[in-house]
Amino acid sequence: MGQNNDKEMYDNADKFIALANEMSKTVSHGEIGVAIRYAAARYSAFEASIRTKNLAEDKDEHLQFFANTFTEMLQMNFEEYINLQSKIKTS
Repeated sequence: MGQNNDKEMYDNADKFIALANEMSKTVSHGEIGVAIRYAAARYSAFEASIRTKNLAEDKDEHLQFFANTFTEMLQMNFEEYINLQSKIKTS
């Protein structure tokens, strides 16, 4: 991903996070997390379906791609929150 694409992706992600933060005023964080993961899974299946002519045949390849991408993003964000927690504990 190029820098412009990265910025656009982060800006779009921030819109979803802002919506989740707004929803968290009346809905539990756990319920919001499940809803976001479900929405991501549903949209990813849709995305895969328009990228291939035979989703049944290519399903495993797409599952692996999305799983790897999510794991990388999740690990990166875990590290950010680990750093935040360690800073709070040392303050």
